[in-house]
Amino acid sequence: MAQHFYDYIIVGAGSAGAVIAARLSEDLDKRILLIEAGGRDTNPWIHTPLGVGKLLTNPSVVWQYFTDTGIAADTPKVYWPKGKTLGGSSSVNGMVYSRGSRRSWDEWRDLGNLGWSYDDILPYFKRLERRLGGDPSYRGDAGPISVTDVAHRSAVSQAFIEACHALGAPKNDDYNGPSDEGVAPLQMTVHRGKRCSTAVAYLKPARRRKNLTVVTETMVNHLLFDGRRCVGVSGVRSGNPFEAHASREVILSAGSIESPAILERSGIGNPAILAPLGIELRHGSEQVGENLQDHLQVRMSFEIVGETTVNDLMNKPILGAIEGLRYWLTRRGLLTTSSVTAHAIMKSHQQSSHPDTKIQIALISGKDRYSGNGSGLDQCAGITLGTFQIRPVSRGGVHVTSADPTAPPSIRPNYLNDPVDRQHTLSGLKLIREVVAQSALKPYIKQELLPGTAINSDEALLRYAAETGQTSWHPIGTCRMGSDAKSVVDPQLRVRGFDGLRVADASIMPTMVSTNTNAPTILIGEKAADLIRQARLS
Repeated sequence: MAQHFYDYIIVGAGSAGAVIAARLSEDLDKRILLIEAGGRDTNPWIHTPLGVGKLLTNPSVVWQYFTDTGIAADTPKVYWPKGKTLGGSSSVNGMVYSRGSRRSWDEWRDLGNLGWSYDDILPYFKRLERRLGGDPSYRGDAGPISVTDVAHRSAVSQAFIEACHALGAPKNDDYNGPSDEGVAPLQMTVHRGKRCSTAVAYLKPARRRKNLTVVTETMVNHLLFDGRRCVGVSGVRSGNPFEAHASREVILSAGSIESPAILERSGIGNPAILAPLGIELRHGSEQVGENLQDHLQVRMSFEIVGETTVNDLMNKPILGAIEGLRYWLTRRGLLTTSSVTAHAIMKSHQQSSHPDTKIQIALISGKDRYSGNGSGLDQCAGITLGTFQIRPVSRGGVHVTSADPTAPPSIRPNYLNDPVDRQHTLSGLKLIREVVAQSALKPYIKQELLPGTAINSDEALLRYAAETGQTSWHPIGTCRMGSDAKSVVDPQLRVRGFDGLRVADASIMPTMVSTNTNAPTILIGEKAADLIRQARLS
């Protein structure tokens, strides 16, 4: 068995892990190993923003997970793709850049997570981003992640903005500034028309350093311990046994599904779950894999007139070729987007005390486009308006089903279990219909395709949500951070009960802080690197 020795080992080269590896490697006297289960980010569709549609069902770049059951008893399982390449999900996501609200970050502090309030984390957001022309009190202009306004502006997208504004959503010049409330064109992690993933922004320059080793196609099975200290990892690389040892720390950044799975396979978790699988208990921690949260997105689609959409590019080869040539020559047009162009963060009804709903427009439509079954697009020009409750109440869990790391996990998001979530989902769908009825947008709408105007009762709309709702690719919370003894990690991201072991990815989020989770996850990587350095100096 090949054995390797480093100061730090990071498991997972995704939105957080790539950041941690790059930042720690800035200390040239430290040896850093970054382990990625997927391959390199060489697929050309990764770097073309509209190529996301080619990625989400491609097993070479995503893990093709499914939930245990459907949202209702007789509905299909929900497809949960997750990045399996350098950059992780930042290499396959929709590239929407959203920090979240001051209110939601401050909730982390109020839950006992000192150092994670909005004022605490703002410097990290400014450090990580390159946002030219922003207010320097809130925005950074010299960081690795390029944040630009969506390059493709369309008439129907502007009409959507005006329609939401007519319903009370303020126009927001910078929803990543003082407030996220309102309607605006999207900000994207795109640079000169190409995706700006953490692999591109952080790893590509860092890999010039000789003290950083990056290995791909390496699956970590479990952690290695010397007493209560984590000293390394064990797994398989290209079919061969693999061990690596860390003299200082091991950091799990494998995401909300795999980070708790690695802990469980290492004997850290709920004894009632591990014992039946024959996994010897090392440390009882019943919250490992629990507290799972995700945004359930329900989409309504419409046939439109007066606008070219992605449907037209795919259904008309000559038009698609022209648009492709435009992209390669000018880095403009529909290929510079993931099809989404604008969003509104607003109140779903007048009784709401604060913004509770997101609506997002995409210049594409088709049945079951995100279900993993490869269904095609509509033959007409179409748009989709998707909605989700920003702060879901329902909680689920994700757990291993075997000591074998290749066995699929059990994923139970428990979508719509809580009546508050059901009510907000209904409110969001009704709000979409209000938006399309506004004078600014109404001239573009030819007909409602899904669910169709015949579906209008609360019962029928909830049934539609259960039949068609999909993940927003925002799973969080399964290695919950907290100051209480039951939390999986403490506010310094250290796994309770052990030395030399941290978790740093979306799994540590105690609650949702944002409408989109990629920017907060990159921030977690930045802050984790500082916490690790501070521990070394103390």
